[in-house]
Amino acid sequence: MNFSYFRSSALLLACLLGTSLSAFSPTIAISEASAAQANTSEATLERVVLVSRHGIRSPTKPLDKLEKKTRHTWTPWPVPPGEMTAHGQFDLGLMGQFLKSYYHIASRDAAARCLPEQPAFIWADSASSRTQHSGDILAAALSDGCQTQARSMPAKTHDLLFNALAAKKTTLDTDDVEKALDPERMPDTQLPPPVQSGVQTLQTLFAPSACTTGATPCFFKHAPLSWKKGAPHAENGLALGSTVSEALLLEYAQGLPSSITAANTDAVHTLNSVLPVHNYQSARMRRAPAIAIPRGGKLAQAILTLLNEQPLTLPDGNVLPTQARVVMFAGHDTTLDMLTTLFGLDWTFTDQPDPTAPDTTLAFETWKHPDGRKEIRFAVFHQSLAQLRDGLKLDNVPGQGAPLPLTSTLCNQPKNETCWLENLSQHVPQH
Repeated sequence: MNFSYFRSSALLLACLLGTSLSAFSPTIAISEASAAQANTSEATLERVVLVSRHGIRSPTKPLDKLEKKTRHTWTPWPVPPGEMTAHGQFDLGLMGQFLKSYYHIASRDAAARCLPEQPAFIWADSASSRTQHSGDILAAALSDGCQTQARSMPAKTHDLLFNALAAKKTTLDTDDVEKALDPERMPDTQLPPPVQSGVQTLQTLFAPSACTTGATPCFFKHAPLSWKKGAPHAENGLALGSTVSEALLLEYAQGLPSSITAANTDAVHTLNSVLPVHNYQSARMRRAPAIAIPRGGKLAQAILTLLNEQPLTLPDGNVLPTQARVVMFAGHDTTLDMLTTLFGLDWTFTDQPDPTAPDTTLAFETWKHPDGRKEIRFAVFHQSLAQLRDGLKLDNVPGQGAPLPLTSTLCNQPKNETCWLENLSQHVPQH
């Protein structure tokens, strides 16, 4: 099935391939430069590959451990550590419904019967219940209820597509990792200014005098690198600051009473101040090429295979259905982080301080030109802080859900010009 976009028309048009899917190609997904270039030729949207983060969850570590490290009492959560909440499930469903509407995925025939071959295929990480459950929610949303479960490996299995390290399909070069992450103690003054400011905000909120008295927590304290199960870890100091800032964001998005309301009633301002700490530490520990390439290389190659319209053998040995024109991988923020490195992508939002917040979805689109060449376009979908907290529907207008077009640094093209699949494929790192 193909979906065609006629840029000279104000309407979004769809073509059917067989009976499995129709899709309008939304103008918002096309960058201005690409749209200008495309006026001279008509391209057809062949396939969309989506990679999403699960819905809102509670902190992955028990609150008593977080309270011990921060010497602070945290607001209780309604679910066990690391589990998705009902509110998170609802928000994720809204994202799935918007993606279905945005790509105009038709899962039923004219008589409202489910099509025998569904156009959307969802593969979820099996390592945690939150990703498997997220996959089920997205499957139902993208199929208009025709599918109730995502496909995945058996529960608690480490899937090589989402984490080749945990699946023991690759290993890290410890020397390369340590050289990249922890060559020496970095002075506080070398941290980017927003990170310095965020650490100072956390210190003021949780323990104003800890760094000078030798008490804990001191978020400015250096956190030595350690190794657990073949992967690098860091605790305390800046790493704890990252954990705390993300916990505050999740708490706010869930709609829980703030754990720090008495200290600062402007929660949004606080989140905008402290999240750079989380983003900085995440980039160091997840996006470093020495980690991201081995960990995410299998998924990157799978995405390229799909974009090139080639058969993909899944980790369970089955071949992904050929009729699936929209393929969704339901994973984690770590999944998004490693793909930013592998595909030369990066983004920030003005209404959401966490670039990989719950439900954030990265899109890879294959557009086929009349001469047969395949163009790849990138976009990212997200929900604002207000949309996550208040469960607000997304709409295809800026600031309410319209995706942000992205440009890859790997395409060897001037900024915002065509990214051809052959160029991209040559430059995505392999491991």
